[in-house]
Amino acid sequence: MKDFVSLKGINGDVVLKIDPTAPFEEVLNSIRSLIESERNFFSKGFLTIDTQGKELSEDEISKLQDLLNGINVSFRINEEKKLFVENKETPKQSVFVINHTVRSGQVFRYNGSIVILGNVNPDGVVESESDVYVFGVIKGKVTARRRVVALGFQQQYLNINGLEIDFKTPEKSRKPWVFEIGEDNKINFSQLDAREAKPVRRRKDG
Repeated sequence: MKDFVSLKGINGDVVLKIDPTAPFEEVLNSIRSLIESERNFFSKGFLTIDTQGKELSEDEISKLQDLLNGINVSFRINEEKKLFVENKETPKQSVFVINHTVRSGQVFRYNGSIVILGNVNPDGVVESESDVYVFGVIKGKVTARRRVVALGFQQQYLNINGLEIDFKTPEKSRKPWVFEIGEDNKINFSQLDAREAKPVRRRKDG
């Protein structure tokens, strides 16, 4: 049987290349075979799928997600697009690290915490079901369930637990700023070493 996919480790990332001319069911069969023969490549729990120019339908993406969720692997489609498809089976205490700035047009979604070693640029999108930690400035769009920490908030959009936040900080500081949901279901804001949290203006999402 012809191999319609190939699997490589590139700069610490696992990349799965798909033959753009192959029938999609054959692609899925090839991925199943790879899972059996190259299971160590999937042990990191995350990979990039390179479609080599082929546009996948929603149904095809759903089939990929069903297959990879079965072995607890999350994935993104195409490096240049950075579309991250969340894995519902990943424990919510897990952490996904993005070791670069989130550029314009890139989208990352994860149901654990996200750590970003860089900025979130305008029109970059980060969505987490837990916390987001940014070692830089947020200038794009961030959604989190509990907490967002960054060196600066100049966001286009910031939402925590369904509450949209329009408060912004100086562009960058030496100490991180923290937005987090309090016990009273209100958003508190402070610098990381502040003794008391400051209430911020907010509005209901939508």
